Amino acid sequence: MSVVFVACKGLQKFNGIVDDDFRRSHFEVDAVEVEVNTDWPCLADGLEAGAVYMYEEDGRFGFKSRLDFFVNLNELAAFVGYDCGMPPEDDPKPFRELFRWRGEGIIGPVVSAKLAADFAEWDEPIKALGDDDFYKFYLHMRKIFGFAMNDGCVSLQVVTERQVAC
Repeated sequence: MSVVFVACKGLQKFNGIVDDDFRRSHFEVDAVEVEVNTDWPCLADGLEAGAVYMYEEDGRFGFKSRLDFFVNLNELAAFVGYDCGMPPEDDPKPFRELFRWRGEGIIGPVVSAKLAADFAEWDEPIKALGDDDFYKFYLHMRKIFGFAMNDGCVSLQVVTERQVAC
């Protein structure tokens, strides 16, 4: 299985009728519905829960292996001082939102901007590790949230081999 982040930017709230025809014509092409993480709804800050937004541009940022993705994500967590538990809501360490997200719901522009700033701030210490593969992962993650940080959102998809083949 692979992991794919879908980042959109240029969001504008859609105020029309969202029926089956609209969903078939626009979702996966130029519209997204804001699903909120029920455990931490502030991840979608900057967007209205349940609303549909049209977007100008999207980007799909993929990782070939789910295992490699999670190994690198855990390495990032350990590097900035997290253990394997869920970070508390008020934890001051960087990337807190990414580790609390768990891939459920959408990350809105406010949290995307905060994560983009965290990635920018930690770039030199991560690069100094000298692990090229981990640094490539890090840059890829930085690009995802940088893409959505002004007026966008990020969602996560886990893609099975069967889905890729179709």
